[in-house]
Amino acid sequence: MSSGSSGVGFEHSPKAGDGGRNTSRDGFALTRALPEALVPLEGISRNFLWSWRPEGAALFRELDPALWQSCEQNPRALLNRVGGRRLEEKACDSEYVGKVREFAASQLRYLDEPSISSGRVSPERPVAYFCAEYGVHNSLPNYSGGLGILAGDHLKSASDLRIPLVAVGLLYRFGYFRQRIGTDGWQEERYTDLLESDLALEPVADSEGARIKVSVQIRGREVAVQAWKADVGRVPLYLLDTNLEENAEVDRYITGHLYGGDAETRIVQEKVLGLAGVRMLRRLGVTPSVYHLNEGHSAFLTLELAAEILERNLEKTFSEAVPEVREMCVFTTHTPVEAGNDEFSPKTLMGCFGDRMLSRLRMSEEEFLAVGRSRPEDMSEYFGMTPLAVRMCRSANGVSEKHGEVSRGLWHKMFPTIGSPSEVPITHVTNGVHAPTWVAPLFQELFVRELGAHWHELTRDAAAWATAVRGIPDKMVWDAHGSLKRLLVQLVRERTLGTSSGTRETINVHSSVRGLLDPNALTVGFARRIATYKRWNLIMSDLDRLLRLVDDDDRPVQFIFAGKAHPQDRSGKQ
Repeated sequence: MSSGSSGVGFEHSPKAGDGGRNTSRDGFALTRALPEALVPLEGISRNFLWSWRPEGAALFRELDPALWQSCEQNPRALLNRVGGRRLEEKACDSEYVGKVREFAASQLRYLDEPSISSGRVSPERPVAYFCAEYGVHNSLPNYSGGLGILAGDHLKSASDLRIPLVAVGLLYRFGYFRQRIGTDGWQEERYTDLLESDLALEPVADSEGARIKVSVQIRGREVAVQAWKADVGRVPLYLLDTNLEENAEVDRYITGHLYGGDAETRIVQEKVLGLAGVRMLRRLGVTPSVYHLNEGHSAFLTLELAAEILERNLEKTFSEAVPEVREMCVFTTHTPVEAGNDEFSPKTLMGCFGDRMLSRLRMSEEEFLAVGRSRPEDMSEYFGMTPLAVRMCRSANGVSEKHGEVSRGLWHKMFPTIGSPSEVPITHVTNGVHAPTWVAPLFQELFVRELGAHWHELTRDAAAWATAVRGIPDKMVWDAHGSLKRLLVQLVRERTLGTSSGTRETINVHSSVRGLLDPNALTVGFARRIATYKRWNLIMSDLDRLLRLVDDDDRPVQFIFAGKAHPQDRSGKQ
C-alpha cells in the first residue's frame, strides 16, 4: 500500500483506551521475586536466544502449559503471572532446576564466544542493519509480515554466525493490530498498549543510568527520541521511541502504530528511523563499517550521513558527498510492484522536513526533491524512498532471482543511458530462513538424535545436508510429519470455534468442526499479508481444476488460508 495514499492519522487517535495516552515507562522489570533456584530464568527470559532453542521454550512451558499459551509464549508475562505455589514446586524439582542451570550455562557460553572479523566488518566496525519492523518472536509484536520475519531471521542468523551486527528499528507503542472477524464477516482491528505488556527490553542509558536521547527536527519542532534494547542472541536491537514527556502529544505518537496513519505519519516515522537511528548509534559509540537498508523505509539515513560528511568538509557539495555515502550503504528492496513503494508529495514531505536539512545538505528544495525521483527532471513526480535508496547505495538487490529481474525492469527508468533492463545494477540475494526458528522442535529432536547437536550447520551446505538427511529412516521422518500435521488440524479446529473467527451464522463450519480438515490429506498452507497484489484469489481463476484437486477420492488436497489486511486496505479486506 503506497504511503502516498490518504488515511486516518493514527498518531492522533490511539486505540488502546484513554488510560494510557500520556503514560511512559522506565523499564520492564519482573513484578515479583523468583525462588532462588529459579532466578536464572529471569536472565534467560531477557535474551531471545531461548526462542530458537527448543529446550529454552520448554523451560517456560513446563512451568504452566496452559498459562504459557494464554500468555502467547511470552516468558516475561509467564514469570509475572504463574502461581507462587507452582514456582515453589518447580524450585523443589531437582530435575527441573538442573535443566534451568544447564540452559543458563549454555546461554552464557554462547554469548561469550567472540565475534568474527571478515573484510571490513569487525567487532569494532559492525554492520548497522536498519529496518522498519522486526519479527524476532511473537512476544515482541513489532512486525506485520514477511519483511519483519526476514529481519528477525537475519538477526538470529548473524548471531549464530558470530557476525558483528547492530540493528535499529522503531518501538511501536500500539504495534500492529490484532484481528477478529465480526458477525458480518468483516475484519475488525484491535490494538494493545505495549507499555502495559511484559517485554524483554532494557532502557538504553549511560553509565550513570540516565536515558540516552537524541533529537530530530520534525514539523518545525525538536522531537526527543530514546531507545530500548532487545538482546537477540549476540545481536543488540535498538528500538527508537518518541513517547517522552517533553514531546508534544502528537509527537509522542510518531512511534504509535506500525504502518498506521497517513503519508505524513509515515514520513515522520521514517525520519526518526533514519536520522535518529544514525544519531543514536553515534551516541552509543558505534562506528558501522556498512549500513544495510532493509527496504526503503530507512533511506533518510543516507541524507544524515551526507550531512555529516558536509559538516566535516565545508568546501564540499552534496554531489561530492554522495560517493562517500554510497560506499557506506547497501540496499535490499522487497516490493515487486511500484505502488507498494513509499512515495510522498513534495508539499507533505517538505512540511515535515523544513529548512534545516536543506541547509545541512547545501541544497535547494528542488535539488532535494530530485534525489528522490526516478527521473530527477520530472517535477510532477513524487519523492520515492526506493529511488533515494538506489541512488545513495553502492549496491541494491532483490530477494529472489525473479524479484531481481522484476526490480531491474521496475527501476530501469532511473538509468536512461542503459539500454536493456538486464543491465540495471540491481542484483538478487534469495531470502533464506533461520532454520532453528522454523524447524519444529519435534524435527529438531530427530535431527539431533540422527545428525548431532550441530545439525543446523549442515543446512548451510546443500550437498552435505542432502547426504545427511538421506541417512535418516523414512519412517522417522513420516511419523514426525504426521504428528505435527495432526496438531495443526486440531489447532485449526480450535481456532475456528473461537470468538475471533465470526459466528456460526457467518462461518458455517462452527456447527461441526470435529470433521474439519483431514489429517491424512495433502495440506497447502497460504499464510501472508492480505493484499491484492499477493493474489489471494488466484486459486479461484480455474474452478474446474480446483474442484478436481479438492474432490479427488484418492489424493484430495485441502487448503488453509491465514492473514490480515491493512486497516485501510478495503480491497484487501474484501
